[in-house]
Amino acid sequence: MKELRNAILKRFVLFFLLLSVIVSLLDSFAFEYGQYFLAEDYRMYALVLGGVSQILAVALFSYLFYRSIDKKITEKSHELAKAQTLLFANIAHDLKTPLTSINGFSKALHENVVTTEAERNELALIIHQKSEAANELLDLLFQYTKLNSEDFQLKKEALDISYLLKETVAEVYDVIEAYSIELLLNIPEQENVHFVDKVEMKRVFTNLIVNACRHNPAGTKLLIAVENKDDQMEIIFADNGTPIPEVQREQLFKPFVSENQTERNFHGSGLGLAISKTIADKHGFSLELNHEVSEYTKKFALVLLQS
Repeated sequence: MKELRNAILKRFVLFFLLLSVIVSLLDSFAFEYGQYFLAEDYRMYALVLGGVSQILAVALFSYLFYRSIDKKITEKSHELAKAQTLLFANIAHDLKTPLTSINGFSKALHENVVTTEAERNELALIIHQKSEAANELLDLLFQYTKLNSEDFQLKKEALDISYLLKETVAEVYDVIEAYSIELLLNIPEQENVHFVDKVEMKRVFTNLIVNACRHNPAGTKLLIAVENKDDQMEIIFADNGTPIPEVQREQLFKPFVSENQTERNFHGSGLGLAISKTIADKHGFSLELNHEVSEYTKKFALVLLQS
């Protein structure tokens, strides 16, 4: 909607300037023509004609402005409708897999298809895991929808970003261990104070760390570092794991685009990176993907301007 408001404002300024110029020219022409080329008795007619011309010019430009804005709003409405349709289709697709499993395995338990206690326990565990996957997907969807609503506002406060990053790493360390990821930390002790939303910024850090764990094989090295360069701070999440296909790189920060698009399951829904990019943008920061990194196959970098 912000993009639409900016487009309308630009069109309004452009049309207003053009209209001002044309009205001024018509007024000047009417005065000069009546003053120098008409007898005194007919000069009033020239001024009236000039006034009528100005009214017609205003009416014409108002109509053209209306048509221009109407076209822009229609295009934006179609774009939003298409995006919503795609979003809902992907939600249905990603929810269908866990829900189908839950339905099938719960039916097997209800109809006593399995006979041993071990089999029943295994099916119960699968149902639990699939329900958690569906619930987490819905939670991510809620976060994404909330962030993109007009009413959402960041709750910024002065925080040490380096400390916040260390805190986040400690909170998700069990995930790093579970995926057998080799963690390398390079976070200086110096303070890096910025005005950020603590909850949302930790969400960005968590998403990038968990994303690196889930999309790389065991034994992958994950570097989390903070670098200060001139007037900006860069938070780096680099790994030597599976490269991202070139065809996916430009679309990676869009919802429901993942590194493994052909075999996308819950863990590869792509909402995590879309949420992270949205949060970064709302803070005025940038979230970038770089593949030209020595010793690593890819690097996600959150770039913050120094306060």
